[in-house]
Amino acid sequence: MGGGEQGTVLIILNMLLKGKVAIVTGSAKGIGRCIATEMAREGAHVVIADIDEKNSKITQKMLKTFGNKSLTVCTDVSIEKDNNELVDVTLRTFGKIDILINNAGINTRGGITEIGREEAISVFNTNLIGPFFLTQRVVNVMIKKEITGSILFTSSIHSHITQLHPAYSSSKAALEMFVKDIALELAEYGIRVNAVSPGAIAIRGEKNRKNIHVPLGYSGTPQDIANVMVFLASEKGNYITGQAIVVDGGFSLAHTHYWTRKGLFDKK
Repeated sequence: MGGGEQGTVLIILNMLLKGKVAIVTGSAKGIGRCIATEMAREGAHVVIADIDEKNSKITQKMLKTFGNKSLTVCTDVSIEKDNNELVDVTLRTFGKIDILINNAGINTRGGITEIGREEAISVFNTNLIGPFFLTQRVVNVMIKKEITGSILFTSSIHSHITQLHPAYSSSKAALEMFVKDIALELAEYGIRVNAVSPGAIAIRGEKNRKNIHVPLGYSGTPQDIANVMVFLASEKGNYITGQAIVVDGGFSLAHTHYWTRKGLFDKK
């Protein structure tokens, strides 16, 4: 550019999900809100499904920036009636579902010697049973409408790394086998199923994310998870199914020998 001519800055958005309809559970805040935001940024119409109505409205207000349609549906994923209403409202509004992101989940304190039955059941209902049957309902809609959609789950590195929270860890381990099993079953319909397994994520926007327990040296952010979710939901991830993508800065690769060499454990 020269000769005194004024240049024009052209911003080109990828719009990887243009026109797609995405349900994101647990999207009132945290990782779910970031996933919903990135889906909208890439052109998707987003259904915000969460029990937190106040923060769901805040998420929806944020999504309006991108000019796509969105709606909030108060949803407790552990309750079948709520899940069915979520699907029904989405279909009445948009007529289809292209993407389901099962992000909602809970943890609870307590090892096997102290956790209560009701607490454990609540974890399994929210993290596994609810998403199981919500997914069943959505994939039946996709198959009927011949939609080659994408089903995604937020899992955890604690699906394979212990943390002394047996209800949470085992629910995530079961979830990842669920992903593999239904990915095989649904492949013939062109429906892909994957999970993202976060490690240490600074969900409260911590300014200092230094983390000596992570080989890369810092904790991740919700954006790190959302970026992978968008990739898997888009055509760029078309040949990936039945996988749990670990996003943890190398945390799950490290072990006692590694940290001893780094001087973080005393050598005996």
